[in-house]
Amino acid sequence: MKRVHGMVKQMESRSAGRKEWERTMLVEKREFVVPHFSFKKAGRTIPVRMGYETCGTLNAAGDNAVLVCHFFTGTGHAAGRYAETDPLPGWWDELIGPGRTIATNKYFVICSDSFSNINAHNPRVITTGPATIDPETGKPYAMRFPIFTLDDLVQCQRMMIDHLGVKRLRLVIGPSMGGLQAFLWGKMFSDIVDKLVSVVATPMVRPATLMVPNQLGIEAIMLDPRWNGGDYHDGEPPRNGLLLAFKILVTSTRTDHWADANFGRRLATEGRGAGKDPYNSFAGRFLVEEEIEKTVLMRMQYFDANSYIFIAKANALFDLCEPGQTLSQALGRLKMPVKMIIDESDLLFTREQAELAAPLLPDCETFYYNSRNGHLSCLFDIRLFAAEIEKFFKA
Repeated sequence: MKRVHGMVKQMESRSAGRKEWERTMLVEKREFVVPHFSFKKAGRTIPVRMGYETCGTLNAAGDNAVLVCHFFTGTGHAAGRYAETDPLPGWWDELIGPGRTIATNKYFVICSDSFSNINAHNPRVITTGPATIDPETGKPYAMRFPIFTLDDLVQCQRMMIDHLGVKRLRLVIGPSMGGLQAFLWGKMFSDIVDKLVSVVATPMVRPATLMVPNQLGIEAIMLDPRWNGGDYHDGEPPRNGLLLAFKILVTSTRTDHWADANFGRRLATEGRGAGKDPYNSFAGRFLVEEEIEKTVLMRMQYFDANSYIFIAKANALFDLCEPGQTLSQALGRLKMPVKMIIDESDLLFTREQAELAAPLLPDCETFYYNSRNGHLSCLFDIRLFAAEIEKFFKA
C-alpha cells in the first residue's frame, strides 16, 4: 500500500506574456511516539516523541526512501512550506522537491526533529529533551534528562522509518550534525542503506571541535547565574549564557572573510553599542558584534538553554569507534558508497580531516569547494555542491 505524506500544489503565474509554473510543496509535521525508549549509554528508559516530515510517496516495495538528517540548530523542516503564505521554505528546499536534486516526484523523503532539539519552544518542533515534562514529576526533566548520544537518535529514527513501512534507504544525507548521523546509519544499519552523503562533516569529531563550539558553549550557559543547575523553568532563563554560547557557535561556523566582507571594522550604528566610542568605553561595539547578536536574538524565543547543553554533549560524544577499535577498523565497516563534501574554509570539519578519513573508507569519494564563508555554507551556498550530490546519487 502506498503512503502519501506530502503534496505538491501548482500555482499558475504569468510573466512577460507566457505561463510559468511555480511549485509550492506543502508539508505537515507528524509525531512518532515510543512509549519505552532505551538510551543505551545512559541506561535509562523513558517515553519519547519525535516530530518528522515527509515529501513524496513511498512505493509498494518500500525501497525508494531518502533520509535527510538535520544540523545542530536545525529541525525536521528540511523542505517545502507548511502553508503557501509561509515566507520561507525548509532549510534545504533548494535541494529537495519535484525535479530537484533529491526529487520528491521519485523518492519518499523523510526528515525528523532531533532529541533535545534546541528549538524546543517552537510550536512546529516535536522533541523530547530537558524541556519536556517528566511524567513522574510533572516538571521539566532539566538536567535529569538522560545524557544521550547521536547513536540513540539514529536508533529512534530507525524505529520511525520501520513504522512508516520503509524497507530500504536509497540515500542518507545531511549537513554537519546531519552528516555525523549519516555515518552512524552506515555503521548501525548498513543492511538497509545504499549510499551516504556527508556535507561539511567528517566521520570523527576532533579534539578542537570538542571544545569549540561544544564544550565552551556548555560552559557559557552553566556560568550564567540564572542557569541555576538547570532548574530555571519557574524563573528567568539563562539568556545571557545562551546568547554567549550562540555567539561562540556563530563565530566558529563562519570565517574572517565572511565577517570582513559583511561588516569590516565598522562601528555599530544601532543597538546597545550605537553612539559609544569603543576607544573610550567598553560599551562601544563594532558592527560585527551587534549583527551577530541581533541574528541570534531573532531566534532566541524558540531556544532552550538545557537543550543546547544536551545536544552539544551528544555532538562531543560522537564516535564511530567501539571500545578498543581503531578509526581504520571502524571506517572499514562502512562498505556502502560514501561521498564527503567539504568546504575548504570550514574551521570545524577540515580538508585535512577528510583526507585522513577517506582512504580508510572502502568506497569513498570526496569533493572540496571553497565558499570562503565557512561551515554554514552548507545552508547558504548550496549551488557550490548540489551538482556533486546529484551526480553521486544518480550513479
